[in-house]
Amino acid sequence: MVSDRRLNFTIAALGIGAIASILDSTIVNVGVDRLSTVFDASLTATQWVITGFLLAMTAIVPLSGWLIDRIGGRATWMSALGVFLGGSLLCGIAWDLTALISFRVLQGLGAGLIIPTLMTLLTQAAGQQRLMTAMGSFSLLVQVGPILGPVVGGVLLEGANWRWLFLVNIPFCVAGLVLAGMVLPLRQPSAHKRPLDGIGLALLTPALVGVVYALSNISNADDLGTAQVLLPLVCGLALLAGFIAWSLRDGASALIDVRLFAERGFAVSSGLSVLAGFTLFGGMLLFPLYFQQVRGASVVDTGLFLVPQGAGAAVLIIFGKKLLQRITARTRIVCGFGLMALGTVPFALSAMRDMTWLLIVALTVRGLGVGASTSAINASAVAGLPKDEIARGTTAFNIVQRIGAPFGTTTVAMILAQTSAQAAHDSAGMAGAFATTFWWTLGFTALPVALALLLPRVPAMEPERAA
Repeated sequence: MVSDRRLNFTIAALGIGAIASILDSTIVNVGVDRLSTVFDASLTATQWVITGFLLAMTAIVPLSGWLIDRIGGRATWMSALGVFLGGSLLCGIAWDLTALISFRVLQGLGAGLIIPTLMTLLTQAAGQQRLMTAMGSFSLLVQVGPILGPVVGGVLLEGANWRWLFLVNIPFCVAGLVLAGMVLPLRQPSAHKRPLDGIGLALLTPALVGVVYALSNISNADDLGTAQVLLPLVCGLALLAGFIAWSLRDGASALIDVRLFAERGFAVSSGLSVLAGFTLFGGMLLFPLYFQQVRGASVVDTGLFLVPQGAGAAVLIIFGKKLLQRITARTRIVCGFGLMALGTVPFALSAMRDMTWLLIVALTVRGLGVGASTSAINASAVAGLPKDEIARGTTAFNIVQRIGAPFGTTTVAMILAQTSAQAAHDSAGMAGAFATTFWWTLGFTALPVALALLLPRVPAMEPERAA
């Protein structure tokens, strides 16, 4: 645990380095159509620019905990940023689509290590007493991607070369590496170095890739029975079951000790991260499409419409810091999802689609909910774990998130596709289709609220501040 001043420097150093990977996901998503035109390729082939990156991120996450134990958090962090920097540079000079996809895979390997390593380093630096505050400060940066990603991506595509979709990452990576070298401790490896669990890695990595790949192939309900979904899904789930059995047998020597899920706070937080896929990540999918297809907004205008959501989260975290310190994680999560639901209601009422001011206010309220709940979920996951288990705990938690996010967004996308197919293809018809989908997301919000009530009653305020 470090001093408050040192902790602030650590958060800034890690945050600047993480901005690149956070921005990258949303920036590149808006450029798929342009890349398809540039390389004269189909959208199906070009989509692998995103899919390859996602699968690489998923594949490397199981190694993050072992790497941190073996070489230390600082070395793992700088290696991850270095790989992401190299991948970004190579993507920026790619000469054809095959090369771009290959370099995106390399970029994804670096990106997959960034968030679990960051969570471990923050937890080690903050300690349990200041963990909620540290996670809250970092969650400010998490809002950068959804807010600025579509705007920056649109501006770069309209005013610059497509290569800048990737080259824009370079200054953030360089700054992150320099700051990490100045701030992070030289070495923080575990006192008990574990050998690599080769069998666990051989089971878990293809299991996760198979499940995520299957989910990425689902665009509507008709895809559920296809071989490209069923085959990788069944294989992935079978390998996942095999890994669970192996981990229970091997215990603390396993790549991830699944007995961590016996800890109540960790298990409930992991479940909340899965359910967040239906509300938080589902919303990240729906809102841009809503403004483009119902309101007819451009990519840049859509990004600007989404700014109030990030602004709401930022306002709560910055100005409500003292208030949040006095509220338990359980209360923050319940209230946060309640605010997200309240901010979704106007979008579920198709008659309000032209009331711009109301939609902006609703997104701001939703942002308040995101700011209240996101950091509380992350902090609750690792707060009760022993120090030696933090690295593997953050790895397991990030694996759950890797599955929860695409599972939630895929389900929401299927509902939207089904309702859109039955609606008239005009503004009123699309507004009705989106309204029905938003009502579904409102219903999904009840699930994390109920689950959050099972969290242990642990206050978020530091004892020394209370005194």
